[in-house]
Amino acid sequence: MLKRNQRTLAILFITVLLLACAPLATPYAPPTFDLLQVNTIIAETAGAAATQTFVLLPTATVAPTFTRAPSETPSPTNTFIFVLATPTVPSLTPTPEKSDEPYDCQILSQSPADDTSFVPGLAFQARWQVKNIGTETWGVNTADYRFVSGTKFHKLAVYDMPTSIPTGEKADIFVEMWAPMDPGTYTTTWRIKVGKTEFCSMKLKIIVP
Repeated sequence: MLKRNQRTLAILFITVLLLACAPLATPYAPPTFDLLQVNTIIAETAGAAATQTFVLLPTATVAPTFTRAPSETPSPTNTFIFVLATPTVPSLTPTPEKSDEPYDCQILSQSPADDTSFVPGLAFQARWQVKNIGTETWGVNTADYRFVSGTKFHKLAVYDMPTSIPTGEKADIFVEMWAPMDPGTYTTTWRIKVGKTEFCSMKLKIIVP
């Protein structure tokens, strides 16, 4: 009985020694995930996908630009300037004159102008503005103006001077007329008369188409 107990103790002791000498088993630990490393992997994956997408996308074709060829600069040409003589137009304002004759005049204006057209039978008034440039006065009782030549298309052939015209003064001479009935060119001439002296020829030319 004692031997059996000793043998049992011996077995237990040996078992304890064997267990003590044997390496302890490492318990299984579940894998841990590094969050920063996961984010890095995701970022790299997204970058690679973006690169692949960029490579697959068709590249835009740039339209060719055309450079305009420089235009040729024309060579300078000689410029010729022709100076044409301009005809001298007489002044519309007549230069005052003075005569040594007893009776003389200067015609300042006329209406209507020569070569004016009138319909047949049209009544109109001819007017001349004259200036006494002689040494004598045209007296209202001694001077008149009258038709002397041309076509007779006036109403009266003689008119009294409306007032006395001293030397250097102006007078308006009026004659009532009408255009002839037949087409043509017509002229008439009038003069001032003092006594037996006729002077200051006043002419008019009209056209009846």
